[in-house]
Amino acid sequence: MNTVADNRESPAAALVAVRGLRTRIGTKVIFDGLDLEVPRGSVTAIMGPSGTGKTTLLRHMTGQLRPDAGSVRVDGEEVTTLSRRALFALRERIGYLFQNSALLTDFSVFENVAFPLRQHTRLPAELIRNIVLTKLQAVGLRGAAQLMPGELSGGMARRVALARAIVFDPMLILYDEPFVGLDPIALNQVLRLIRTLNRTLGITSILVAHELAAIRQVADRIYLIANGKLVAQGAPDELARQDSPWTRQFFGGEADGPVPFHYPAPDYAAALGLADAAR
Repeated sequence: MNTVADNRESPAAALVAVRGLRTRIGTKVIFDGLDLEVPRGSVTAIMGPSGTGKTTLLRHMTGQLRPDAGSVRVDGEEVTTLSRRALFALRERIGYLFQNSALLTDFSVFENVAFPLRQHTRLPAELIRNIVLTKLQAVGLRGAAQLMPGELSGGMARRVALARAIVFDPMLILYDEPFVGLDPIALNQVLRLIRTLNRTLGITSILVAHELAAIRQVADRIYLIANGKLVAQGAPDELARQDSPWTRQFFGGEADGPVPFHYPAPDYAAALGLADAAR
């Protein structure tokens, strides 16, 4: 009988592989045959217009949402068919950095980072203390261990959230809009941390973001998603030079293009009753 380890891909293979992903939420088609791969040890950015399902894709990778069709494999495991227990075990190997940091406001910085360890392990207090201080040292905030979230700047809160995301030494970190609301100094600190953690800990990172200038500094590859499909992919500099309508509009910030300015609607004149009046 095959074990989970037997089914996992080789170290050189993609850590995350999405094939033929189809998802509909209500009447809206989110993904319509999406395919992409995330190499192990890479920093991969998922970009696209608002509302194209970038965060939904992260939810598929963690098994929070099951697709209507297609395959989502993480470390060789088919997420769409995992049992509840196996899914929880997989999630313990995935760190997640929320857009708003999602710190527990009544807990200190130390207790925020310690929270997953206290909830999911029976480690002795001294070992938890050492792990937490190690992770805070990695993000440059060991000296802030006893501060409360309300005393932190936006950049510091994001770094505490990152320390919590790596507390289990995950194989994969999912970043959901990690640069939103950061000043230039905090932004550069987070960028450096993402790249440093990938290199020193062998982590694979997937970033959902809109800031091309920041992404160009840290990502190995960009996937541009729109209308439920992959419309462009490549290294950041390569993608920025492409002259497709999608890359021109998204990276050039054009108001109209493949993503129209006007949301689909009935005929304007008819809606105002002008069509009948003209008869």
